[in-house]
Order: sequence, then structure tokens, then C-alpha cells
Amino acid sequence: MIPPRILERFRTVPDELIDLCRPHAWTDLTTPPAEGMRAIRDILVHMVSAEYGWIQHVALGNPRRRLRPEEFSDLDAILAVWRPQRDATVALAGTLTPEERHSRRPFPWDAKETASVEEIVWHVVTHEQYHRGQIFTRLALLGRRDLPDYDLLR
Repeated sequence: MIPPRILERFRTVPDELIDLCRPHAWTDLTTPPAEGMRAIRDILVHMVSAEYGWIQHVALGNPRRRLRPEEFSDLDAILAVWRPQRDATVALAGTLTPEERHSRRPFPWDAKETASVEEIVWHVVTHEQYHRGQIFTRLALLGRRDLPDYDLLR
């Protein structure tokens, strides 16, 4: 479903992003760069919440869990929730049978619209890449000029 090399890179993103943020003060990570924009912490929490929502709730049918950025007091608190979820997502992606991959799930907001479990997993991967770019831009706005190449193929 997901090529092994891509899946391995995807597996490491939470730790890599959190580590990139560690040199910065919490106030820098919780302050939006401009009005109407999300702070880095808020984007990180959104990424975790979206992954949990799509994988645990939509794909696996577990109760919805909504995370709020203000519930997190530091980067380790975010990683403590994200790491187990990422491990669960990677495990799911690596063990789905062809029938499970193609099985369809209704969208929570419109049960007439559906996606396959495979589409849901790929959505999580691509959604993360979009937000990773936002975080890199915000880190650059904080003065970072040493940001690594974290493309999925390196």
C-alpha cells in the first residue's frame, strides 16, 4: 500500500518535527506569526488530531477524540500522544489485507460520501506533508536557516 521506504520516513516525522522545534522557546511555538495564522504548537496538535480522527475514528470506528492545543504544555506532551498514534498508523498501513485496503468508510460529516481505508491512510500522509511545510515556514520566520531536507524520499 505504502512503499516501505516512504512508510519508514512517514514513521519518523513526529520525532523529526518535534526535535526541530526544541531549540525554540515555548512562547515562540505558541505565538501565531500573524493574525489569522496558527502557531506551530497549534499545527502540530492539529496534525495529531487529524491523524487520530482519520485513522482511529473513521478507518477503525473508534470514538472521536478531539485534541485542543491549549491542553499541551510542551513538545514532549505532544509527542507522548503523537508517537503511539503514529506507531498505530504505520502498523495499520503495513498489515492491511487487499480487502481491508479497499473497504470503504463513510465520512463523519456526510455518510453518503466514502473513502477506502487505503485512501484514508494516503490522505493522512499527504495532509501531514502540507502542514510540515507550514511548520518549516514558521521556523524560518523564527530565524532558522538550518532546516534539513525531510522529503519522504531523501
